[in-house]
Amino acid sequence: MNGRERLLKTFRREQVDRVPISPFLYINAVYKMFGYTPSVETYWDPPDFDVVESYVEYCDHFGFDVMHIMGSVFDMYNMVNLPNDMSVFRAGDNWDVTVAEEENEDAKRRTLTIHTPEGDLREVDNFRRTSTYIAVFATDEHLIKTKADFEIFRKYAPPANVMDCRMITRAKEATGDKGLVITCIQGAFNTLNVFRKLDDMMMDPITDEGFYREMIEYFLGWVIKRVKKMIDTGAVDVVEIGGNLATGAVGPEFFTKYILDYEKLLVDEIHDAGAYVLFHNCGDADKIMHLYNQMGMDCWGYLTPPPFGDVDLGRALQVIRPDMVLRGNIDQVEFMINAKPEEIRGRVRDLLLKVKPRGNFILSTTDWWFDEMPDENLQAFADAGLEYGQY
Repeated sequence: MNGRERLLKTFRREQVDRVPISPFLYINAVYKMFGYTPSVETYWDPPDFDVVESYVEYCDHFGFDVMHIMGSVFDMYNMVNLPNDMSVFRAGDNWDVTVAEEENEDAKRRTLTIHTPEGDLREVDNFRRTSTYIAVFATDEHLIKTKADFEIFRKYAPPANVMDCRMITRAKEATGDKGLVITCIQGAFNTLNVFRKLDDMMMDPITDEGFYREMIEYFLGWVIKRVKKMIDTGAVDVVEIGGNLATGAVGPEFFTKYILDYEKLLVDEIHDAGAYVLFHNCGDADKIMHLYNQMGMDCWGYLTPPPFGDVDLGRALQVIRPDMVLRGNIDQVEFMINAKPEEIRGRVRDLLLKVKPRGNFILSTTDWWFDEMPDENLQAFADAGLEYGQY
């Protein structure tokens, strides 16, 4: 059984030969293996390094079943110099964009001012190298600060689906029968945060529920248009929905009243378009994971245990409906970096002994790992998956 067959059967809840071994692999690990130092400017798609092909080579090296997250469109991160960037920060009719930048080799601060017939919008972003192979993005000043800003955006912003999907088709070609192509998007709540500060978003439902619902319904439609265009490439197997902002910290009442229905609608639209859904909450989930049974997604990642989450695996196995695929539970922040290979082998063995009777499981870390991850620890992880993951 090849990686594609194994993963597809897992998502279909069919019998497989063994548990798929597919840790959440981010681009920094690929850069590290090949000794390529990326620039902040072209981090997701450098012109002189094929990160898409190299991602598959990385998986081959360790024996991972490929879940290729580089089959995505990264213009949500607003890197104006990406060759595939066609985000809202490109000029359009009645949407004139001015860009001011301060930068050095390892950091860039960018101020965008958007001029429209009814007023200006402004956003300030920071891009920074935090290690040799990792660059991070953060917004200091969000585009939508007031009701007036939202009305301007809604009236004049360029179409949501004017974007380039070539990285998705490249990922499909590179992956072949070794696994699946994963397109990463933000959920409705996370998408709103791309444009509005999280503090304000958390208060909006309390202080002005109507305004909050107008915004999240608009951006739900916005992200649906985008993901349908991605799926229309014919290259997307699974859509991974970012749900890491509305963790258990918001509480079940807030999640049920203000978030659940919108994420469920997004899941339904993705299913109707022909892809599976993986829901990404890599943080606290104990108080809300029972609600995941209502959302309809095919898979939940990443069952993060203490101290970086609050998920107890035994409780999750009792609470989550048995036909939902689960992925994760091995801590990569401290354990995978600091443990000895034999300790990793034991942790993987214990995990697989617990989940195999249920089935519907993908062996993974609880999120992506930092540059310090020892190769021998990753190999111990993969080898233990092969040894103990057989059905």
